[in-house]
Amino acid sequence: MDAAGWIFALGAGVAAGLAGWQAIRAQRLSAALREAAERLAARDAALAAARADNASLAAESDQIDTLARERAELQAENHRLIDAGKQAAQLLDAAPFPIWRRSDDGALVWVNRRYAEMTEASPADVVTRGIELASAHDPELPRSLARKAREAGQTMAEERRFVAEGDRRNYRIFEMPLEHGFLGFAQDITQEADARGQLRRHMEAHLEVLRTISTATAIYGQDKRLVLWNRAYARLWQLDEAWLEQRPTFGEVLEQLRAERRLPEQIDWQAYKQGQLALFTTVIERQEELMHLPDGSTLRLVISAYPSGGLFFAYDDVTRQLTLERATNTLTAVQRATLDNLYEAVVVFGPDGRLSLYNRAFAELWQLDDDRLNRQPHITEVLEWARPLLPYGNDWQTWRDQSVDGFAARRAGQGRLERGDDKAIDQASVPLPDGSMLYTYLDVSASVRIQRALRERNEALERTDRMNAAFISNITHELRSPLGTLISMTEVLSHGILGPVNERQAEYSRDIMQASRHLLRLLDDIIVIAAIEVGQLALEPENFSTADLWQEDAAQWRDSAEHHGITLTLPDAVQDNPCHGDLQRLRQALGSIMLAALNGTPQGGGLRLGITQITDGLTIEIESHSGGLAPIAPSRLFADLQPQPERRHGSANLSLLVARGLIELHGGSVTVLSQETGQTLQIRLPAAATAIAAPARPN
Repeated sequence: MDAAGWIFALGAGVAAGLAGWQAIRAQRLSAALREAAERLAARDAALAAARADNASLAAESDQIDTLARERAELQAENHRLIDAGKQAAQLLDAAPFPIWRRSDDGALVWVNRRYAEMTEASPADVVTRGIELASAHDPELPRSLARKAREAGQTMAEERRFVAEGDRRNYRIFEMPLEHGFLGFAQDITQEADARGQLRRHMEAHLEVLRTISTATAIYGQDKRLVLWNRAYARLWQLDEAWLEQRPTFGEVLEQLRAERRLPEQIDWQAYKQGQLALFTTVIERQEELMHLPDGSTLRLVISAYPSGGLFFAYDDVTRQLTLERATNTLTAVQRATLDNLYEAVVVFGPDGRLSLYNRAFAELWQLDDDRLNRQPHITEVLEWARPLLPYGNDWQTWRDQSVDGFAARRAGQGRLERGDDKAIDQASVPLPDGSMLYTYLDVSASVRIQRALRERNEALERTDRMNAAFISNITHELRSPLGTLISMTEVLSHGILGPVNERQAEYSRDIMQASRHLLRLLDDIIVIAAIEVGQLALEPENFSTADLWQEDAAQWRDSAEHHGITLTLPDAVQDNPCHGDLQRLRQALGSIMLAALNGTPQGGGLRLGITQITDGLTIEIESHSGGLAPIAPSRLFADLQPQPERRHGSANLSLLVARGLIELHGGSVTVLSQETGQTLQIRLPAAATAIAAPARPN
């Protein structure tokens, strides 16, 4: 029974006891009054017989007067007690709970109105019929409780469930033994019983859950004995389930765990044990701590007071969790250090729009304070802070709304942002798997300035190319036309078409003709070089044989070799391998090289031309030697054919420069090999020219 029930029982018992005491006192006074009346009648009879004895009469008269006064006092006390009894009966009759009295044999002798209402009968009918507040299946149960109270000599109580006023309810019945009979009353505890039943069912369900969860749990009662445990608890501490079924005390469990080296090592074991046992009297609120066990594992221990008394212990193995947390913290620190050392500015906004991660470059790029950023501001706040650096002016609100909408839609994108401080920033947005958005910013102001300078320089080069093209066009027209006219007129004069010329005039005409033709060749070389440089020289590829490269010029080369006293060796005319390229340009290049070699080879020397077909193209070798005399200086022969000639001045052979340009235009290469007595020029041409048509530069 709880405290409220006992207080109720005590109050009802006091009221009922008071009424019973008053009733008993009234009975005793009534008996004393009857005894006094009998004594007074006896005295009246004795008074008539003793009238002769005056002294005796006077003494009896005094006794009669005394008895008369006592009788009057007893009658007055009796009336008062009767009135008090009626008042007590009215008070008990008005009580909101049933009260009754029993005789010594347990029969009902009085009930209050509430008792009668519960039995749906009158008080007199209840007493006459002996209607008890009990189940119809066990009508003797109330009298048995009264007998137990008489045997124990104290108030006894028990709970009963029976039908009252058409409803099944729970009552706590009290029987109090008196000097004569018993006094009883009942307390309606239906709500309390229902609450206890609900609590019991809840506790049973709660305990069933505790038995099945993976968290190791144990409940120790007020006597410090094990009340409940689950299999996870036995597995965690490796305890025998049969031993746990014996309900060992908390101290015994501690000793067992210490013996098996399951608990952390303690300097003073007894002090530690006493401290653990003291938890049963000191723990009021929930406590939590970490236990580091000798096997390297870590447990999270939760201790809380159990509602029905004792303590509740819950153990979670958090070893893996702590390991992962340490690894995560390390990874986060590494990522933070990595981000802080990136040149690129990085910021991450979480799914709620608040800043979750940034690096130092971001704060410096947007001139933001770390104290502000560390408060995890919303993206709208960060945009407002960066507003002074952005050049949107009146369009600020529109741009801001577009930025926020892009974040909400988790759109990926990239672009360039021109800030108001003349900084160009490449930005990119990337949605992350957890709903966050990653933004990167790269200051490309220097690259933009370089690109702008390169663009301006390219425009200048394009203007130069256009000027070169115009120069080529002009020089072709302005120089070739007058030079052609000069050659034609000289031929007319030399042939005497306009009249006879003397020997001196004929010699001058020949010199003019020779100088004009040389000037025309130089002009052609300059035009070709300029066309190659500006990318306006186009090749006209065709199929030809190797013999086509040299046979038409062979007679001229032999005459020149014979004139200079040089031994000339040419390829075998039988060799005739197919080739592809611009035949006229290749003949021009080969002819210029052969003429330069003939002019540079000393008298008595030798010159050999070799052409070999290979799998991936054509190899042409021109070997010049001095014939045993002094070595040929490179500057006198093929120096202008090297990729980086040793000399670049007015004495350069323009024909060789043109030849090298034409060979490279075909995708070929030129290599000069120096020897002790001469030089060898090696030309490699691909099977098909890689630059058959040189790309024209933009106008």
